[in-house]
Amino acid sequence: MPNRHSLCVHAHFYQPTREDPLTGIIPVEQGAHPYANWNERIYETCYKPNAALGNFARISFNIGPTLSKWLRQYHPKVLDQIVASDRQNLDHYGVGNAIAQPFHHTILPLGKRRDKQTQIRWGIYEFERTFKHKPQGMWLPETAVDQETLEVLVENGIEFTILAPWQADDKEVNPGKAYQVILPDHKSIKVFFYHSGLSARVSFDPQATVNADVFARNFVKPEFAAGGQNQWLMIATDGELYGHHQIFRDKFLSYLLDGSISAQHIETVYPGLQLTQQKVFPVVKIRDNTSWSCHHGVQRWRGDCACTPNGEWKKPLREALERISDEVDKVFIDSCQGIVENVWEARDRYIEVFSGERKFSDWLQDIASSVLPDGKFEQLEKLFQAELECQRMFTSCGWFFNDLDRIEPRNAVIYGAHAVWLVRQATGIDISPEAALLFEKSTSLQNHLSALDFYKDAMRRFKQTQPLR
Repeated sequence: MPNRHSLCVHAHFYQPTREDPLTGIIPVEQGAHPYANWNERIYETCYKPNAALGNFARISFNIGPTLSKWLRQYHPKVLDQIVASDRQNLDHYGVGNAIAQPFHHTILPLGKRRDKQTQIRWGIYEFERTFKHKPQGMWLPETAVDQETLEVLVENGIEFTILAPWQADDKEVNPGKAYQVILPDHKSIKVFFYHSGLSARVSFDPQATVNADVFARNFVKPEFAAGGQNQWLMIATDGELYGHHQIFRDKFLSYLLDGSISAQHIETVYPGLQLTQQKVFPVVKIRDNTSWSCHHGVQRWRGDCACTPNGEWKKPLREALERISDEVDKVFIDSCQGIVENVWEARDRYIEVFSGERKFSDWLQDIASSVLPDGKFEQLEKLFQAELECQRMFTSCGWFFNDLDRIEPRNAVIYGAHAVWLVRQATGIDISPEAALLFEKSTSLQNHLSALDFYKDAMRRFKQTQPLR
């Protein structure tokens, strides 16, 4: 029997939520000129051409929920093309090549278990709404992982995820096979480890991807060990690399998967399909609090680390938002008492409302365990909105870069401020004093502006447009 060599390219497509909480519209972003915002610019250079080339049918991919939601609203035809690519594989092989992602791209190991649950359930809901079937796998934001995250994935029906090889507690992990992680209560989850050398080559060495034939011959083919049967390798990168971060790499990807690797007698595959072909899964342990984009675990998203020097602003920013989240949760629980039996189950289902599928009043009547007194609808509507803001303010991009004075941290603060304002509107309670002190400690090295400055600017807008009762 001849050796069977297979290559999987996984592309992680994602854009953060950028909408202004007051208008629901993305403001004009100057850096994206001549386009109105970065979503539109990346759509033109990446999502649209990759869909036109048919690349989505030949790769493994995830579309971040905030991106699929935006595409549905502004570019539904391209989203339909992407969905059709997954459906093509699902119909032919019985398993699709699209996988899900937690909704707001938050660093799950840094969150409470109930927040992990909400992010994962919201991500599954958006996937099912988009692709019309249950997801088999889920891409973790920044591949950040801990055992609790894996447990919540399995509890929600997820069968596999993808990690970097250094996230395994085994230096000899083989990227040529899938593994399983044993979890409590006799449960387990499959894990694919991507090939770090090939993935880095595609991501950070533009000269290597000028010619797909050369790349397949000189870089991919030699990685398959001589004599082994049924070997497979995975390249994992940001999807935006293909055309946006690196020009013409959408075409490179097309040539690579539609001719170049087959010339080297290598097939294309994706994780769901690979699981049907592999029968034995070695056991591996994972290293908690690790990721693919920070060599200090998950420190990049909670404090200073060498990945982003001068990151002293990150710790107080996260602590301020965590304080807001804790206080919103307390008010939310108190206000739901006697009306909603399980507040966290209700929050998990709230995506039915903010996705536009249902009206809040009808939805709340369905889940309420008692008749609502006058004014309670309005109060709970604002508090559920505050809970939504508390989820999206932890989008990982807020801590990814070097300085505070960027659009991503600003948006995190704005969403946090809106949560504070919604609680004041709903209950008259001001939950901000302690958070404000922490915001003041989070300052930009570039211009000495603080997160408190962003917070105050946002609160002034809310006072002008959303007055208190």
